[in-house]
Amino acid sequence: MRVEWFENPDNVVYADVNEFADNFGKETGISDLRGKIENFRADPAREGVILRGIKRSALKLFVPDMVFDRHIEMGETVWVYIGETYPAYCLYWPQSEKETKAEEQSK
Repeated sequence: MRVEWFENPDNVVYADVNEFADNFGKETGISDLRGKIENFRADPAREGVILRGIKRSALKLFVPDMVFDRHIEMGETVWVYIGETYPAYCLYWPQSEKETKAEEQSK
């Protein structure tokens, strides 16, 4: 994996985890992909983690800022890497209504 590849916007798709996880889990045959992403987000490993699906597929969850020597845009969040022939998915978690209300009340 090369940092320059991840910095190229043509190679990155920004995806809402709520829309991404269930659909992509079905496509790859990885059961409870959302749960596995959440577990990795809570306790990320520098080397990332490889998940294997039942449909002869595999993907790597990783946090770019833990892997590369420099920061990239949204590099502090979880990314999904399948290989350089596919786009990388930068996952983001939109704020829930609860979080938004709590944030507004604290102002």
